[in-house]
Amino acid sequence: MPNPEDRRVKMTKKILKEALVELLKEKPVYEISIKRICENADVNRSTFYHHYQSAQELYDDIINDIKNDLNNIIYSSREKRLTKSEIVCEILSYIEANRELVLVVLGDNGNIGVGQRLSEIVNHFVDTDNNSELSVYCAQFISAGVAHIVWLWLNEKDHLPAASVAGLITTIICNGVSHAIAFSEEKGLFAT
Repeated sequence: MPNPEDRRVKMTKKILKEALVELLKEKPVYEISIKRICENADVNRSTFYHHYQSAQELYDDIINDIKNDLNNIIYSSREKRLTKSEIVCEILSYIEANRELVLVVLGDNGNIGVGQRLSEIVNHFVDTDNNSELSVYCAQFISAGVAHIVWLWLNEKDHLPAASVAGLITTIICNGVSHAIAFSEEKGLFAT
């Protein structure tokens, strides 16, 4: 039987995270006071300090949740022996389901740590035989582009299905931009 204390802790942390995400829509984490987080979450400061020492620590916990979710998706997808495109589609489905959170984290008030994690994910898909400095640069370049594609996709009111965007991203990662343009024209994703 689950411990009611564990459920309360999870619920309190969830409420604090939601309050911070709302505030991140207005300003960066370093400008957000604990007092303001507590007001938004309708919790006492002592409750906040029972779980976190700073707004940055709370933000880091949100980022760790996203990282863990993405790691679980990748692990589960590999267990199911999904194709690269199917794995990217699973990731995009998660992102779509957590749209508001991802937009805040990838937005101006977000944190570079998300981009670094995205680079790690892209590295799983980039076929290189070494970890040379140049291949790391390539992965960084691709991940920045992928992050921007995701950003644009999430900001479209009537955005394309996750599978279409996953196909485009996988094509870019595996075959380069010229193949991706041909892929998008073939699928009618962009007007020519």
